[in-house]
Amino acid sequence: MRLPALLLLFAIALPAAAQKQAACPYAAWKSGFQGDARAQATCLLRPVQRYARLGASAPLPAFLASRVGQRTDIAPATLRAYLAAQGISEADAGGAIDAPLSRATGRLVAPVARYFVIHDTSYPNFLAEPIPAHINDASWDFNDFTVRNPALGGGPKGHVYVNRLGASLQVRDFGTPGYASKLEKDKPSLTGLFLHVELVQPRNSVPGGGKGNDGLAPDPGFTPAQYERLALLYVAASVRKGTWLIPAFHAVLDTGYANGHDDPQNFSLAQWDAVLSHLSTVIQGAGAPN
Repeated sequence: MRLPALLLLFAIALPAAAQKQAACPYAAWKSGFQGDARAQATCLLRPVQRYARLGASAPLPAFLASRVGQRTDIAPATLRAYLAAQGISEADAGGAIDAPLSRATGRLVAPVARYFVIHDTSYPNFLAEPIPAHINDASWDFNDFTVRNPALGGGPKGHVYVNRLGASLQVRDFGTPGYASKLEKDKPSLTGLFLHVELVQPRNSVPGGGKGNDGLAPDPGFTPAQYERLALLYVAASVRKGTWLIPAFHAVLDTGYANGHDDPQNFSLAQWDAVLSHLSTVIQGAGAPN
C-alpha cells in the first residue's frame, strides 16, 4: 500500500504481463472470494515475486491447512494471560483481546472481518545504494517508531506495523475498519473485512528497471522476530473472531489493478507457519492449569 509521510511507499508500475494475471475469483454475494476458507487462502497466498508476478498456488503448510476457517482453540483469557506474562500490551497485539473485530461498511447486515492481509512497507528505498548492514539492529532509525512513525500523515494506513526487531505499533485497532488495498478502494463496501499488517522492509532499485523503482527486496525478506510478532497478531485477531482468519498477501489482492503493489517480497510461508504452530502450542500451555 502507499504509506504516508515518513514511511512513504514508492510503488512501481507493473509490466503488462503482471497485470494480466488471473485474480482470485471474487464473489460479491458472499463479500469475499469463492471457495471455502482453505481454497481462498491457497489462492490469496500465492508467492509474490518481483514486479508483483505471482507464483503458482501450492498446498497450504500444515498449521494453516488444518486451522483456516475453523474455530480457534485458544480462549481470550488464555491469550490475555500469555500476553501479560510476556509483557506485551493488548494494544500492541491489535487491541483488546475480547473486543469485536471490524465489520464491513455500507451493509445492512455487516459481516465481521475475514481476512488477515500481510504487507511490507517497501521503504525506505535506497535506490542504487547498498541496503545498510544494520537494518536488523536497534540502531537503524526505521526500527524506532518514535522516529519513523507511520501514523503521521494522511492516506491509507495498515492496522499494525512490525519493525525488524519484532516490535509492533498499532495505528488502527483491529476493530476499526480501514482500507489499505486497491480492491477495497475499488469496492468500498469491503472495507472492514480486511485487517492489514505492515512489515518493515527496505528496498533497492532493480538495475535497468526504471528510475526510482523499488523492485529489489532483501533476501531473506524478514527477520525471525517479525515472523513471531506477525504470528502473534494473527492469533490475536483470530481469537477475537472466534475462527482462524484467512491470510492473504497484499499483491494478490491488487492483482489486475493498474499500479498494483508487489508486497510482501521474499516472505517465507513455511517459516511463518512453523512459528504459528509453535506459538499456538506455547499459548495453550500457558493457559493450562498447574
